Amino acid sequence: IFSSHIRNNFNMTEVFAENPISVATIPTITRYSEIGDPPEKERRHGVQCYVDLILLGLLSAIVLPCVLMLSPFLLLGAIIQRLYVARMKYHTEPNKQRIAVIGGGWSGLQCIAQLHELGVHDVKGFEKNDRWGGTWHPRLRYHNVQLHSAMWLTTFKGFPYSSDKDINDGKVSGEEVLNYIDHFGQEKNLMDAYTFNAQVIEIKYSTSTLEKPPRSTSPSTKREATLVVKDSVTGKIWTEGPYDLVIYASIASEPHIPDIPGRKDYKGQVLHSIDFKQEQYDSIVQSGKNVLLVGGSKSGCDMALCFQRSGYDKFNWLYRTPYLFFKYECVFHDRSFKNVLRAFTTVVGSLISLLSESLSGYVFWANGFAVSHGKDPRPHNNWSKFGFGILCPKQRRDLASISQKRIIQGNPQAFTETGICLSDGTTIDADVVLFATGYESGMDKLNLTKNGIKFIHKSTTPLFNHYFVPDFPVLANAANLFTTYGPLRGVNLADMAVYHLCVRRQLTEKQMEQSAKHHFGSTNAVSGFFFQKHTNSIKLFILLHLDLLIWGIVNIVDLSVHYINFFCFANQTAIKIRLPKVEALQRF
Repeated sequence: IFSSHIRNNFNMTEVFAENPISVATIPTITRYSEIGDPPEKERRHGVQCYVDLILLGLLSAIVLPCVLMLSPFLLLGAIIQRLYVARMKYHTEPNKQRIAVIGGGWSGLQCIAQLHELGVHDVKGFEKNDRWGGTWHPRLRYHNVQLHSAMWLTTFKGFPYSSDKDINDGKVSGEEVLNYIDHFGQEKNLMDAYTFNAQVIEIKYSTSTLEKPPRSTSPSTKREATLVVKDSVTGKIWTEGPYDLVIYASIASEPHIPDIPGRKDYKGQVLHSIDFKQEQYDSIVQSGKNVLLVGGSKSGCDMALCFQRSGYDKFNWLYRTPYLFFKYECVFHDRSFKNVLRAFTTVVGSLISLLSESLSGYVFWANGFAVSHGKDPRPHNNWSKFGFGILCPKQRRDLASISQKRIIQGNPQAFTETGICLSDGTTIDADVVLFATGYESGMDKLNLTKNGIKFIHKSTTPLFNHYFVPDFPVLANAANLFTTYGPLRGVNLADMAVYHLCVRRQLTEKQMEQSAKHHFGSTNAVSGFFFQKHTNSIKLFILLHLDLLIWGIVNIVDLSVHYINFFCFANQTAIKIRLPKVEALQRF
């Protein structure tokens, strides 16, 4: 449907003449009405169901009065923050800022579009592939992938995917997501802002002292970044800049493969899900190869479903612990009164994670949000095995149809010549080992230089405001600032950049380092938010917003409205980071 809309609005072959999008056929669209009925419906009965309902009632009865008691103080804090924003002024005009964005995914595009709206016009994007798309680019998109969430969650600001509610509540194929991204880029005239086949290989950071009038809040240190860029096709190298800030907007561009000993001894083929395209799938099926799929996360489910749905049974599925997921129809619900109440208990459960991760997890099981794959419907309550993955009823039904003989829970110990040996001594032979073990941001691949000296950025170094590298302050890492989901996160990436460069007084590196150490939540800069290990993502999500709240970047009312709007009313908006009007400029 959206592809037809594209054909009626512009000719994509004129835009990407060397690699045109195929719009001859309509990509797969799964309407909300086609999602199907939950396969677990018949299990919601008996004593356990009543225990769950009683627990939810008690917790809600405890939390609600607490919220009501605190509400006057929270409201007062919001008023103070609003008054503070009303007095804020720009010490530097946004149109004098120069910003570079590395990455052409939906966050990068939305970030540049928002920067333009905020008055920053000297913005340039760098994408190492031949076109934008990010995760949905054919080089990164694995075979037969479908969007995990509803389209209303993954829409750009003011740019809905469809006016048809049934379609907007449903999900689409990876190819269709790419079409949607292309259309947004064209509508916002972002083609001129991007350089394609441009891989940023180095960032050079330099500082110099500026003269400023007494009592001025304008920056006292001039910070600039120069980029060293390599043409992905020809190998030509050139420099770009200088820039006041570089936003690294890549989240999942590099595969993460566990370091398992003996890989050189293995005679078969090793693939990561990022390498699993139509060509690899066809080769496996046509040759009748035995596949060992490693990983129990969302991409692992996608790989298993790919084989299962095609009737190919020469695969085994290995994982240590099954991941936990939310049910599609619970997160992207029909907005009925019953589902609004159930979603509210999920907000309560999320807040409880600050006190007890186990109790928080039990809330998600009790209200019917949580689900997993495998033999046991409630395999564990370890929510570090949750990465905000979503499974729809059809996916859960098809996963349940996989023979338990093909599912192996174990710990890979080492490669052998013919497969993988587990810690219990079991050996699994395979012609192909396919890892579905997550991704990394690729930020560690960047060469960094600070005032002419090589700079090593430690992935464990906490980021200031979960965004800025404190000891390399011309660099911001978008992989960690997960204020919300989908493209709209790019709005907050731009808002934070302008607030940091043009509104907030310039902080020293030491001040930012000290502040970052006192953040409640901290994420690995290389893994990013989504691919943290041994971390409760829900708790981390709450702590991130708590840090922004304490710093006065967001207020409690805007934050509460966002949460309730999203969970209870199934509506996506960007979190408000309030900035002064462009007219409110300080003059010196």
